[in-house]
Amino acid sequence: MRNDTLESRIESLENQIHTLTKKLSQKEKEVQELRDIEEIKKLQAAYAYYLENCMSQDIIDCFSSDPGVSGTFVEGTYKGPEGIKRYFNRLSNKAPTFLHQVRMDTPYITVARDGKTAKGRWYGDGTIAFKPLNNQIDPMYMNVIYEMEYIKENGIWKIYTLAFQMLYAFQPSKQNISHETAPETVDDEMSPENMKLSPDEWAEFDTQYPSGYILPFHFHHPVTGKPTSENEYNARLDLKPNPFRPRE
Repeated sequence: MRNDTLESRIESLENQIHTLTKKLSQKEKEVQELRDIEEIKKLQAAYAYYLENCMSQDIIDCFSSDPGVSGTFVEGTYKGPEGIKRYFNRLSNKAPTFLHQVRMDTPYITVARDGKTAKGRWYGDGTIAFKPLNNQIDPMYMNVIYEMEYIKENGIWKIYTLAFQMLYAFQPSKQNISHETAPETVDDEMSPENMKLSPDEWAEFDTQYPSGYILPFHFHHPVTGKPTSENEYNARLDLKPNPFRPRE
């Protein structure tokens, strides 16, 4: 009887240890995911601060050196490390009067089960100032959406893909600057020629406001768990050609 009682107690303790070990392992995974999310937030914030001051090399260093990296902007997609360098190195000769502030907010970050990759969606609200107009700041206000992919390399999170959708840009001194305004009427700094646009793959359509285009979400509906309806909506749109693509 004593042996049975002792054996049953040992078995009970072993079961408890097994249960606690599983719970501890799960909590460690949850804590690690929270740490990963915070590190990704720091990475995205650093990118925005470097962008503000056109710190080309510091921006480039935020990206992975993997051949699959890319950056997709209004005009198109820049592929590989060389494409990323080509896009951001244009900023290195910016004038002291040029200011580009982007505030990253409303993050939705999803870390993969293996903890090696992640995706994130952000709003970017910003202001661009080119040069004083009659000794007054002449700003352009803009609103954008980012869909990002991240990769963890040697314990450090880096940007893997950046997809950027410009919703609108508005410059009060010019009443309205958006895709409806021909690119050549915009300040010299923003003309396609001076911006030296050279994507590896030109965007086919103009997805800026008021196109109605919804940049696809990387995550499913948090309540239903189902894919959301943006692709069905986008399929009904009559999108105009990309205005930044060189005219043949």
